[in-house]
Amino acid sequence: MPDITYPPTVRLVTTDHGEDASRMDRSPDRPGGTYHVLLVDDDDNYSSLVKDVLGFADNYFLDRAPNLHGMWSLLERNTYDALLLDYSFPDGSGLEALRQLIERKLQVPVIIVTGRGDERVAAQAIQQGAIDYLVKSPETVFELPVIISKAVRNYAYQVERVKSLEKIRYQALLLDNVRDAVVVWNSAGNITYWNPAAEELYGWPASERMGLPVAKVYAALFSPPPDPVSFDANLPVEVERCAQTRRRETVWIGSRVTELHDEFTGGALLGFMDVTRDITARKKAEEQIQAAQASLVESARLAAIGELAAGVAHQINNPLTAIIAEAQILGRGSAVETPGRESAAIIEQAGWKAQQAVQDLLEFSRSTPDTLQCLSVNETIQIAVRMVGAPIQAAGGGLEIRLEDNLPPVQGYPTRLQDVWVNLLLLARDATSDGRPHKIFVRSKARGKEVVVVEVGDDGTAIPPSELESLFEPHFTGAVAGRGNGMEYCICREIIRQHGGQIRANSAADFGTIIEVSLPVEVENGTGEHSSH
Repeated sequence: MPDITYPPTVRLVTTDHGEDASRMDRSPDRPGGTYHVLLVDDDDNYSSLVKDVLGFADNYFLDRAPNLHGMWSLLERNTYDALLLDYSFPDGSGLEALRQLIERKLQVPVIIVTGRGDERVAAQAIQQGAIDYLVKSPETVFELPVIISKAVRNYAYQVERVKSLEKIRYQALLLDNVRDAVVVWNSAGNITYWNPAAEELYGWPASERMGLPVAKVYAALFSPPPDPVSFDANLPVEVERCAQTRRRETVWIGSRVTELHDEFTGGALLGFMDVTRDITARKKAEEQIQAAQASLVESARLAAIGELAAGVAHQINNPLTAIIAEAQILGRGSAVETPGRESAAIIEQAGWKAQQAVQDLLEFSRSTPDTLQCLSVNETIQIAVRMVGAPIQAAGGGLEIRLEDNLPPVQGYPTRLQDVWVNLLLLARDATSDGRPHKIFVRSKARGKEVVVVEVGDDGTAIPPSELESLFEPHFTGAVAGRGNGMEYCICREIIRQHGGQIRANSAADFGTIIEVSLPVEVENGTGEHSSH
């Protein structure tokens, strides 16, 4: 081999096992990065040529091992940016060394270098994990700096890609097992991920949602629908939304949308992720609490009105007693069939009627007993009609009362049932307060031997179907179809529930609105017969 003059950064070294090794030392004055390369080749001439070429490239640090035994020795002591590996050695093959590198989990880009221009060998090398394949020739030696630099970059990219994929798989595994529903869509607005919790919550399998427009198949589930592309990604807090599932169920969900950025491309926007959870139970509990609070406020107000009514009633009763007594005296002192006697009788009848109204008001204002009573539904209806019949007729509505005789008794709280009929009648009055003639009716009847049914109806403004579905839920935003203040129907439902009954509504423009209340009759224990109270 001819004498070679090495550049000042190159010196000859010897491995611990006696093999010659050529090394180009790092220069402290050399700017930029330096590649630490291991050449494994038993051809001295080729190795010297590689050393010269990389030495003049000015940023390479080279070790050389003539066989696989020396390679493993150097790999134990050093870390390399690239490995130039011959195809065959006396102590093994390059392909076998590739497999062992993988088994030992040594991460280094390997370029197979061989004098055999065999495509089969090249394919095997790439399949075994080589980053590139190079045929020995003077031309390819001079391309080594570029080839090694490219191989190092490609390998680094592959490593990062594998890490990224592993991270993605791990995150996907976590998302698949979280209890919250997770939906992801890309910047083009197409769904790219739909986890099992989302399948369970919304009812659609991932196979039917993937790749579809988020605006069409996801945003449309919510009422009102959010922005179809970004939702509320800039909001820092959870947003509550009402959603319609595939099963036609209305659920409340808590939603938190975040932007997804690509950390490998300078933070480019990849898409959005919506993490949602079912909060329907919590919302219902909140509504029940609000309804209970409203009911307490209403009860307190009624209690105050009751105390006031009781005081006023006592003040009215005294002069009424005097009026009735004086009318009786005047009547007895007047001759028969004289105008004075007739006037006295009219005053006495009016006094008794007024006193009955005062007595009904007193009964209505009394506290409800703590125990159930055996009562007549018709009697509670008659008391309610006496309370609000006059205001209804004064508003221009005709009031029709049809109560079936001999209805079986029910167990209940009389004042609470009176509250129900008063509320329903006043709500019917609200629906007919348009200045035109209308009709309001109350009917009672037996349904078989076990149920008493009361219907309160009107031919006024119908309740829209959208509001009819939630009529008996609390409405904190105001009246329902111009009726009441939004809480009366909910209070009625609660009272009927306390009596073990049911309440439902039917409304349409052609016949008006009918509220039907069903109450179980009182039955003797085990006999199937009505009690004889």
